[in-house]
Amino acid sequence: METRTDDTIVEEQTIAERLTRAAIRAYRMYAFTDVDAAVVAEVAGVTLEDVHRAFPSWDALLLVTYDYWVQLRGSTRRRKASCAIEHVRMTLAEDVADPGLVRVLAGVINIAGAETSFAELFRKRYEEYATELATALRRDFDTGVEQSVITAERAATQLLALYEGFQIQLLVRPGVDVLAEWDEAVRGLREGWRKPRPVPAWDLDSVPTSPILPV
Repeated sequence: METRTDDTIVEEQTIAERLTRAAIRAYRMYAFTDVDAAVVAEVAGVTLEDVHRAFPSWDALLLVTYDYWVQLRGSTRRRKASCAIEHVRMTLAEDVADPGLVRVLAGVINIAGAETSFAELFRKRYEEYATELATALRRDFDTGVEQSVITAERAATQLLALYEGFQIQLLVRPGVDVLAEWDEAVRGLREGWRKPRPVPAWDLDSVPTSPILPV
């Protein structure tokens, strides 16, 4: 049985981080479909065998790269967002300045829909982000920063859908000022949150039962 020394473990960790950073650089330079293990090896200045040894599964490297990229972005912010909506806007501004991560997210959509361990992990990341938004919005509602007649969970779903829509437009409509359009759309979203919801005409459970006609 091969004995792994502390130096071996440290070297593997160093190579893994080097490859993760190289993957980020590669996705910044190339389209999602053009990046593979060979490209990452070339950008990192290592052999293809080094990539396979550190990440036997390409999905593993992709997931680690995504996690590290998101963490890297959060650690470089100069100020803290005052509310959930501002937090998402800051993220969108980072997408505009650094669209590589958006290309990765768009590229893994089909993968996330498959029945694989990676897909399950990615869906978990997605659900965690939606939960974080709901928690932040609930705090905003409780403190009066935002007003809403719907639950924080529903508001988070709508806010996330708005954000993702502008992410797509960022990729396919480069001429659109997505930040200006975001500000306008958010005004409408906030207004909708504050309005009481009328009872739909088709909601039979909400219609009073006639005292004369049989039920």
